[in-house]
Amino acid sequence: MPKQELDGEELFNLALSIVGLVLRDGPHRVKELAEHFGYSEKTIKKAVLTVANSEDVGNFKTHFYLDDDLLESGEVDFSVADARLTEPPVLSKRQVTALASGLDYLASLSQFNENQALAQLREVVGGATTTIVSKNSNEREGELIRRLQKALVDAVSIECEYVNQLGERAVRRIDPLRIEFVSDKHYLRGFCHKNQAVRSFRIDRMMSVEITQQPISEAAKSAEIPEDVFGSSAREIIVKIAAEPEAGEIFWNFPSHSPLIKSDGLLTGEIMVGSLKVLGRHIAKYGGLVRVLEPIEAIVAVREFAQSAISTKALAENED
Repeated sequence: MPKQELDGEELFNLALSIVGLVLRDGPHRVKELAEHFGYSEKTIKKAVLTVANSEDVGNFKTHFYLDDDLLESGEVDFSVADARLTEPPVLSKRQVTALASGLDYLASLSQFNENQALAQLREVVGGATTTIVSKNSNEREGELIRRLQKALVDAVSIECEYVNQLGERAVRRIDPLRIEFVSDKHYLRGFCHKNQAVRSFRIDRMMSVEITQQPISEAAKSAEIPEDVFGSSAREIIVKIAAEPEAGEIFWNFPSHSPLIKSDGLLTGEIMVGSLKVLGRHIAKYGGLVRVLEPIEAIVAVREFAQSAISTKALAENED
């Protein structure tokens, strides 16, 4: 005997199945749908009406239009009404970022090396009117991302002046492999000619980017891109810090080790730091709004950095 009673989820799933079938194959008799899905005609009608009643009656651009007169005569038919797309949908910048990152990943796989369709799609996403720029990017960073995306599409090397976490400047030659958006920051994953290995470069730390005409190296083409943007966590030091809300952006500057906890007006969490020398410089920027809680060696490193900075400043001010 056909089923009579369905819970909300089952009824909704049945309704979606009916919509898909009718839109694909055209109008169906209620009796046919009952036999096809194994439910009573009453249940089929209830599911059909669920679709119609779920629409926003205040919005004339309804997803589906149900022909009530046909339903009364025992037939089910839908039309898509004004919801039919007449132009491409507008994607948010975050969606475009995710799409571009996915395309970059496909392009890094050997089986897609000569795929022209993929190359054309990457050029549209990264080099046309849309770019893989997040809402948090400034104009300068957005331009860098567009240039890097062009280098990715053309598979050529770049040269850039890069400032690492220690504040050291150096000119790097990089074979770009992928752009990723992680922890609210954009990163270029590329084969670094200096290190002869794949490295991650924060795009906002690139002072300049020059696109060369040199094709990326064979080593870059065969290089394996680690899943972890920040490298092996085995080399990282886990540091617990607490920050005032206005200094909360510090948690975006490092890979996180634990979720943020908000308590007593402070943000507390654990970050992974590759060098404690880096930590002191970052903490000092916030002028007392960020405090290191543990481990003790991180507390000592930050204190020594602060003392060194004060000492250096005093000497500079007293210099003749």
